[in-house]
Amino acid sequence: MGFILLATALMGLTSCVTTQVANIQPVNEEDIAVFTTTKPAGEYTELKYIQAEGSIFHKPEKLLQKLRQRAKEEGADAIIDVRYGYQFWWPYVEGTAVKY
Repeated sequence: MGFILLATALMGLTSCVTTQVANIQPVNEEDIAVFTTTKPAGEYTELKYIQAEGSIFHKPEKLLQKLRQRAKEEGADAIIDVRYGYQFWWPYVEGTAVKY
């Protein structure tokens, strides 16, 4: 009986794995460039740290879109050091807005 309960609990805990994908390539020429692990080739000036937060229903793609929108409002050309994370179950995406 104990084995059945343990097996059921393990199946329940491991069956909740999901994956999510967000496209970091610019959609058009006016779109803000996103850099996660590399830096822009030319010189740039860091403008501001920016962050976009969402609810449990927001996908990473939507958060990245909001981050790009905010970077554009701040006059940035790109966002560097972009990171995704969760605060409790609320997702966020953050980075540093830069100007070439």
